[in-house]
This record gives sequence, C-alpha cells and structure tokens, in this order.
Amino acid sequence: MLYLNSVENAAASKTGKKYAICHETVPAMQNVTELAPSKQLLTQWESQEISWNEFRNRFIAEMRSEYRREESRLKKLTKYSLKHDVTLHSPEPSGKQTYRAILEVIINTIWDREGRTDRVINLAGGSSEARLLTEAARKQMERIAATCELFSPVQLGDRARTCQHCKRLDRQVYMCSPTNRVVVDYEWITPIPLPTSQRL
Repeated sequence: MLYLNSVENAAASKTGKKYAICHETVPAMQNVTELAPSKQLLTQWESQEISWNEFRNRFIAEMRSEYRREESRLKKLTKYSLKHDVTLHSPEPSGKQTYRAILEVIINTIWDREGRTDRVINLAGGSSEARLLTEAARKQMERIAATCELFSPVQLGDRARTCQHCKRLDRQVYMCSPTNRVVVDYEWITPIPLPTSQRL
C-alpha cells in the first residue's frame, strides 16, 4: 500500500519504509528526489512566478520523463508498493494544491492503465474520491461487497471489502456494470473538484 503524508506527520507514520520526496534533508528519512519537482520548478511555483496549472502540467511532464527512464524510481515504486507498505512524505502542508496530490493522481493513473484498482492513500488531505462520499455511502458499499458474487478486488490485502476496490465499478456514477445498478445512494457531501487526470 502506498501512503502520502506531510513531513510534519512523519512521526505518526506506521510503515517501516518512509521516504522524503523533497530536496531538503529530513531527519531519519532517505530522500527520493526523483519524485519531487525540480528545484527550479518548485522555486517558480513558490515565488508565484507561475500559476498552479502551469506548475501541475510541468511537474506531470517531469514525472513522465522520470517514468520513461530505464532505472525509473517512479516505476519501481508503483510496483513495490503493491506488495509492501510505503509512505512518501513531502514538506507541504495539507491541501489540494500540493505536488503530493499531483503524485497521487499520477500513480493512480499508472495503476488504472495497468488494470489495477489499487489507490494511493493521501493521509495529509485524504483521497479525493473518498472525500466525495458520505460515511453512510461508504458503509453501504462495504455491506454490498461483503455479499456480492461479482465482487472482484485486485490486491485488496487487508483493506475493507468495498465496491470502491472492485474493477467492475463505474466510479463516475458508482454503478456496478454487470448488474446495471447504482451501488450507493446519492447522499453526497460538499463536492471537491477532482484534478484532471493526464496520461503519462
């Protein structure tokens, strides 16, 4: 399982493998600078020289280049974290406009393209998809998955049995394709705009 968190929450991380995705030295943590924006790009964003959209697009381009390298750390991480628990910490505070949140979308997109239903868990902001559902709707999905004959998780591990991990679920409407029925009631909390997925 892959977790994302802020450096300030590093002490609370329960995974044995913890890495800092930044260029600064973080005590008791190895840096993986390949998964952080370049120093130049980060400086431009922090000084407000460029917009959030430009920063996001350029960071995605940097990660695309990293993913295509022969010894890609991003590629290794997406495979390794399917079987091992890893937490990546960035020095950013909680919020939507973080490169940590962009990395979440990038890795989820890679897994989607590989036909996996695994999802990154962003502990310093939470999963965008999970935040859109009420607790009642999530519980409903767990109850359905527990008795569903069609439920087909991939690498579910010790996570809760929920439709959100089923490869048959249409996440645009939370509908089970084989049964052609919506698996959650439309009881939504305040919507949070999801970032646009971009292909690697």
